Amino acid sequence: MTSTLSFTEEPFGILTDDNLYLDCVLIKPVGVEDEAFRAIRVWVPKFPLTKSSVITCARQEVKSHGSKRKVAHLVFDLRGTGDSEGTMGDHDFKADLHAVAEWAKERFGRINFGFLGTPESENGRVNLWPLRAGSVMESYHYPAAGNLMPSTVLYLSTYGNFSRTDDALCSQLAKAGYHVYGLDPLRYLLHASTNHRLNPDDLAADLQILIQMLPSKPIIVAQPLAAGLGLLWASRVNKVAGVIAVGRAQAGLSPSHIFHNSNPYTYLLHRHVPDISPRPMALVMLKGNALGGDEDEMATLMQSSNLPNRLERVDRLAPKLLLELLTWTQRP
Repeated sequence: MTSTLSFTEEPFGILTDDNLYLDCVLIKPVGVEDEAFRAIRVWVPKFPLTKSSVITCARQEVKSHGSKRKVAHLVFDLRGTGDSEGTMGDHDFKADLHAVAEWAKERFGRINFGFLGTPESENGRVNLWPLRAGSVMESYHYPAAGNLMPSTVLYLSTYGNFSRTDDALCSQLAKAGYHVYGLDPLRYLLHASTNHRLNPDDLAADLQILIQMLPSKPIIVAQPLAAGLGLLWASRVNKVAGVIAVGRAQAGLSPSHIFHNSNPYTYLLHRHVPDISPRPMALVMLKGNALGGDEDEMATLMQSSNLPNRLERVDRLAPKLLLELLTWTQRP
């Protein structure tokens, strides 16, 4: 069956230093030999999820780019999950990641290699939300501490990288009294676009379903690249209470295998952001960061939007500033 596809799947196993078998699948473009690959991307499942939670993402990425990109994607089961060996309670996932990295070095030599995601969250509880048919959203819930009526934050990391920094920031927001739902939006987008490319109505429909499952209307916090999705969601769904968009935004809506953007005006953000008002919109430009946004993009978004809006220029998004912006979005 795979012979008719643009990718092949190679099942195999990796042995860890403590002699546990990790069940793996390497997804790669048809006809590309090992020596020709330029990069390996490893989708890390979030415990207790298995590789089935990310294999669609890997397939979508390889299928969309074919042999042009010469990038292979690996999915695997962490120890004690799925088809991998291991005992319940053994969470030495660092050893698993080390074994995968050593395998890549042995098989491909010096190659661009990277993990997409981390195996554990310090405080987040993993949820899989069913959305439209065939679409799911993997999120991490950080319950609010000490607040009888907490506000809800929907936190979008940079595409493909819900990192330890994101985990720590979500934990800090929860400690400050917010219900936080964090996610890597790329995992959601690749699942949602499996059957067809997404138009703005599809994205709005998914968010409307998600909001029904949240405790209150969310404030969206969107990191670079995800900022575009955050602004679009806020403009299309009036149950979003406000949005804080960090860094580059328009570029996040450009992947043509995900978004139905043949007409460049469909996703042009300065056409959408006026609809966010009267709900608040804050933009944050990260100075000296390649994904931090530029003056032209920020100026265009500010000029196109309506009050209440604001623009901050900072070196990094410190928790103190983020908490201040969240407070600002809730002022009457």
